[in-house]
Amino acid sequence: MMVEQASEFLARLRQTRRRAVSKRRMINELASCPPSELKRIASDVGLNSDDLVRLCCSHIGPSELLPQRLHLLGVDPEFVRHAAPTAFRDLARVCASCRASRRCARDLARGDVQAEMNAYCLNGPTIDALTVRDGRTVQ
Repeated sequence: MMVEQASEFLARLRQTRRRAVSKRRMINELASCPPSELKRIASDVGLNSDDLVRLCCSHIGPSELLPQRLHLLGVDPEFVRHAAPTAFRDLARVCASCRASRRCARDLARGDVQAEMNAYCLNGPTIDALTVRDGRTVQ
């Protein structure tokens, strides 16, 4: 049992390190871009420069928590990303500026995907709209 705990701890530590290295790399790449290039890149993905920097430099919410929450609610995140790209970008942008990412991560780790989500998740109404349309669950 101790070996399993140590193994899980090391796996989480490696994942945290990989995220930190990746985040630092993204920050450095964005910082090295001329303002006109940064604006073009942001425009290509439907954001402004400030939102792009915020999204790239934020916590794990947009890249991990948002897709996980959608999946646990029965919504395919890749389907939303391709079928409703503007809605998905808005979800990611709002998630990137969220101050409740730790609470979100704890809830998702417990499998408590919906309870009290609307109390802290600014994306709650949009996610609700994605999951329920005309009384049916969207998949």
